[in-house]
Amino acid sequence: MFFRGLVTIGARQGMVKTYDLIGRHFGWDKAPKPATERQITAYLLDRALRSRGMVSLDSVCHLDAPRKKAVRELIESRVRRKLLVPVHIEGHGKAEHWAMPETLASERVAPPGLTHILSPFDPLIIQRKRLKLFFGYDHLFEAYVPAAKRKLGYFALPVLVGDRIVAAADLKADRAAGKLLIQNWTRLEDAGAEAKAAIDEALGRFERFQFGD
Repeated sequence: MFFRGLVTIGARQGMVKTYDLIGRHFGWDKAPKPATERQITAYLLDRALRSRGMVSLDSVCHLDAPRKKAVRELIESRVRRKLLVPVHIEGHGKAEHWAMPETLASERVAPPGLTHILSPFDPLIIQRKRLKLFFGYDHLFEAYVPAAKRKLGYFALPVLVGDRIVAAADLKADRAAGKLLIQNWTRLEDAGAEAKAAIDEALGRFERFQFGD
């Protein structure tokens, strides 16, 4: 009912959600006109281009494979109108990507000191094909893997430094002691002394976030 637009979340306490009829919750006498399939397809493509810059069918239609045909048709229409440009990534064969001309013309560069402890559900990590293509990294989510067979840990968090994923950290919050515990640290490459200091600072931010400091 939620995904059909019949109910919405009227209140939430922790993980417990209370649903309400959508018309009653918003006080509508008449429901607004729903978006058309073409409008939805355009929204998904525009959102992907805005957030990722360069897109593929897989990235636009993540977990929504039935929509690929419509998205491809829209992409091809925009290519004909020169609103999108096909992008070939050297060394990756027939992998198809597209970007807006103004995106390719820009010279935006990520700050060299950009360092984050990422959730395995972060948009950068959750799309495994894209992650492997751009970062050369295969993330393992092992929460459901027997402990003896885990490589990275129960809930490993990728560590991003600039445009490299340099490590995966299996962290646990010890709420009684108010400390963040590193249960396993998998080094993927030598980050360098400067990056290690940035990682320590990022871990401090992550710890403060976990305990609400």
